[in-house]
Amino acid sequence: MKKKTAKSKPKRSKVDTTEKNMVVEENPDDNMDTSGSEPENNENPELQEAVEAESSDDAAEGPRDQGGFTILGEYKAREKKQVERVLPNWLRFPVLINNEERCQFSEVRNLDTSLVQKLKENGIETCSPVQWTVLPELLAQCTCGLYAGDAGFQPRDVCVSAPTGSGKTLTFVLPIIQALKDRVVPHVRALVILPVRDLAIQVFRVFQQYSEGTSLKVTLLAGKKDFHAEQMKLVKERPHADCSERWCSAADIVVATKGRLLDHIARTPGFDLTHLRFLVIDEADRQMEDVYDDWLTQVENAAYSPKPCAYSPYHRPKPCPLTVASSQSTVMHMQKLLFSATLSQNPEKLEQMNLHLPLLFAAVAPGAVGSLTDAQEISSADADKFSTPSLLKENFMDCKAAEKPLVLFHFVLNEQYKHVLCFTNSVESSHRLYLLAKQFDGMKVAEISSLLHTEKRERIIRKFERGEIQMLICSDMMTRGMDIDNVEYVISYDSPPYIETYIHRVGRTARANKPGTAITLLEGKEMYHFKKMLRESARWKKLKRISVNQKCLQPLVPRFSEALKVLPEILSEQRRQKKKS
Repeated sequence: MKKKTAKSKPKRSKVDTTEKNMVVEENPDDNMDTSGSEPENNENPELQEAVEAESSDDAAEGPRDQGGFTILGEYKAREKKQVERVLPNWLRFPVLINNEERCQFSEVRNLDTSLVQKLKENGIETCSPVQWTVLPELLAQCTCGLYAGDAGFQPRDVCVSAPTGSGKTLTFVLPIIQALKDRVVPHVRALVILPVRDLAIQVFRVFQQYSEGTSLKVTLLAGKKDFHAEQMKLVKERPHADCSERWCSAADIVVATKGRLLDHIARTPGFDLTHLRFLVIDEADRQMEDVYDDWLTQVENAAYSPKPCAYSPYHRPKPCPLTVASSQSTVMHMQKLLFSATLSQNPEKLEQMNLHLPLLFAAVAPGAVGSLTDAQEISSADADKFSTPSLLKENFMDCKAAEKPLVLFHFVLNEQYKHVLCFTNSVESSHRLYLLAKQFDGMKVAEISSLLHTEKRERIIRKFERGEIQMLICSDMMTRGMDIDNVEYVISYDSPPYIETYIHRVGRTARANKPGTAITLLEGKEMYHFKKMLRESARWKKLKRISVNQKCLQPLVPRFSEALKVLPEILSEQRRQKKKS
């Protein structure tokens, strides 16, 4: 029996010893004295080092080698320092625009009296806070003439972030006209780039209005006329001149969309931009998104590269660092003026604009003016990144998808809302809603979209401004910069997908120091995204929830049901008409 016991007893191998050592190293506390004194057995110094390493707060994390073996180890959870967003100083410390400050145009420093008189003739005597703050800076850049900025150096580029309807257009129109009105030889010295044709036409008319009585010539490049007709407005041929100077400029100020401008740079002979002094980029945040087509680089290259056969081109070097040698000669550099209601503060996007010592003007967040003291540091935190007009009331309403048309028609028919601008997220949605509204008697409604010709859109807008149309249904093509008079209500039938879209929608009302109301209709699934979007932009607290009694909607249900039955027939008939045409 004893022999069997001896034989059945397993022998301890080297592998077993190895496993034992690994267990000991993974649990070093088992060999430590619980009384707090040091262990008596110090024969294994490597084991002692492992014990001290595990008990230390600064122990290495992850796998490590110990005594010829790899210990997997653990990863300790450590508090990570919050990464702070560091912006360039010109973005961190903007010049704040006080929305509560209003003065007369006659008090604006360096503004020409002839322009003040023209403003009075147009019924404008009080300048907005944006104009009062930015105009003196732009006018100061022209006190030394066109060829140099303030103190004779290269003028600083200017960025303006202010609410919609705050008078940004006049802010760049007046300084440009004042700077160019005494010119002798016509050259393209001011170029205004806009994202859409309708906005370009609107800015072109403002330039025409305030350049009247001067010798300045304003040209529109937006595709409203055919290409050859626009060329005739841009350049004139000198038949008896030398072939190297055959074409002379016929325009001083050019208002254009990007695509049309690039076509003329490539295809119009003698279209020279080397005399360009002002480059205005309106709705800059949207145009920054289109840098993929490299439009800005093409414009800058044209501004510093003389066009063949152009009369008297201006040979100037590209901007370089200021040195003693470069300051000895006076060079007329191009100044960039960026305007937007939602100007991006992304340094990477702004870097693509190649700005020179930029100066940022930003609207003050409501209530921030009174909280600032002289000892406080004025920073971008006090600026309202997504600013809206001060007299705007912002509301929202949650309702079911089937109730949204009824709620909209209730506002127009029962509440007698007038001058209503209704936004949807697509042209198709606008058209369907327009067809439904037409089936209701007593509602004067019209539709406007990118599918309509420019002249027809202008006729519809004029009727809306005169009050002949009660509600205008449109897609987001109307959100950018369009100045439509007498808009009292803005209703977002579809929830805006982005905060920038929301800001530009509600900015169509409460313009020029007039009151206005914005209402956003939200379905249940849209509430979370809309609420999160406005909270991240610090605007949620400014909105008020409204509701409509269901009893008020019941009388509209029969007519709405009939309209839904007729709608498929109307759509199918329109599709047949399109196929025939």
